[in-house]
Amino acid sequence: MKHVKLQHLRFFVAIYEERSITAAAKRVHATQSGVSMQLRYLEDILGVKLFERASTGVIPTKAGDRIYWRAARILLELGGLERDVEAQTGKLHGIVRVGIMPTFSRSVLAPVLERFSKSNEYVEVKVTEGYSSFLTQRVIEGTLDFAVVPSDIMPDGLRSNYLDTDIEILATATNTDRKHLEPIALSNLEPLKLVLPGPENARRPKIDAYLSQYNIPVHSIMELDSMMSTLDIIGKGEWVSILPGCLCLPDIESSRIKLHPIAMPAMTVDYILIEPATKSTSVIAQMFIDDFSAAIREACETGRQKFQRTD
Repeated sequence: MKHVKLQHLRFFVAIYEERSITAAAKRVHATQSGVSMQLRYLEDILGVKLFERASTGVIPTKAGDRIYWRAARILLELGGLERDVEAQTGKLHGIVRVGIMPTFSRSVLAPVLERFSKSNEYVEVKVTEGYSSFLTQRVIEGTLDFAVVPSDIMPDGLRSNYLDTDIEILATATNTDRKHLEPIALSNLEPLKLVLPGPENARRPKIDAYLSQYNIPVHSIMELDSMMSTLDIIGKGEWVSILPGCLCLPDIESSRIKLHPIAMPAMTVDYILIEPATKSTSVIAQMFIDDFSAAIREACETGRQKFQRTD
């Protein structure tokens, strides 16, 4: 049997994860005809059909599903080998491409960036801020080395690690009789005028499920995928929002808005770190991940201590 080349596997994995030869070609920076030809070569070498054509793209066969996980593992191990060599040379340079949510850009990111930049002056850090669906797609495409997002069903092409659990907070204007930081049961409130992220945000389905399951009275919902605008609207007094505790840490001592941990029952959000399934983490990216992950866990723990305290 002819030898399988790494290029065959890279192209096959791209097709499998994108479910499209056209999208795969764009991802690997090759022509559509070139990707199709490499796929035919791989099928000839293996003696099996890997995909069926469909109106929306391609569908993996059972053989394709089985081979994908082998191919992904091979590419991941190859990346690990390259990382080991990089570590041995002691040359810590390059680019780390990070994806974060507004939750962390407001309260967690800056100290991590400052520490990392001082310790790794030849490493360039590029940070992309966005909501979960946007960041997830960028990690799949390979334009981000990793991202931290709320836990959700993971699409093909990703691997994930749990980081920590955060508390969800009801944020309101200051013109209420409720005490700042006092836990609150949403079911006991008048119908809420809620500012919430759009349906592509991984937190939104969980929020909707909570509102439905516990019969929370809702007057109206405004969908807004801008955290700074959400905070501005809350401060004006008519609308409220459900926000992650980590994002609200700067407002604990602030007089701008009031914060109320959601209770009876509590509402939480799990954070996970996602990376490309077939790409090994570089040494410099892992260093940033370690520091950033520790900062997120510290922020979650601080939130639990501050928001769950009883006076």
